[in-house]
Amino acid sequence: MRKFLIAISLLFVAVINTMEQEHLSFKGIPIEGSMTEFCQKLKTKGFTQLGRDDNVTTFTGDFTGRQATVGVGATDDGKSVHSVVVIFDESSEWNTLVNTYDYYKGLYIRKYGEPSACREHNPSRQDSNISLMYELGQGTVTYASAWNVTGGTIELSIEKAGYSDGVVIIRYRDSQNVETKIQKDLEDI
Repeated sequence: MRKFLIAISLLFVAVINTMEQEHLSFKGIPIEGSMTEFCQKLKTKGFTQLGRDDNVTTFTGDFTGRQATVGVGATDDGKSVHSVVVIFDESSEWNTLVNTYDYYKGLYIRKYGEPSACREHNPSRQDSNISLMYELGQGTVTYASAWNVTGGTIELSIEKAGYSDGVVIIRYRDSQNVETKIQKDLEDI
């Protein structure tokens, strides 16, 4: 009986360690390793590096057939990539923004199921583009969905960009590496 309990305990620890080691992926690339390693893998997927500012490296490239800007975030020392952000072209047309948002929401639902959190709030009493874009700029129109998936979270949203534009953004956050960054930041304060 004792050997059985030890075997079960070891199996349980192995399962937990395996779960902890899983990382969220972006375009089939696990969000792990150094900034240099991850960015090299992104380049092999056809992305072109635009620049690097502190712990964020930006790229441009194809994401599901659409041109997008992609930002890769890492810890201050660059040893651990923790997030990837996809930013589509800005638009001053509400229909363009909401159609893009709805398309990606549908894709993520097909792959991951219903969002774990969703807030789509449009208090505007008018359906005019000017009214909706104004409300977005004021922060009263909210379109955001999130999925808790193996290895982290994926967030989809429409956000204000510039004076009269909006943008659709998708954020991939690897839970293991985000927690590592948080722990490092907690040591600094």
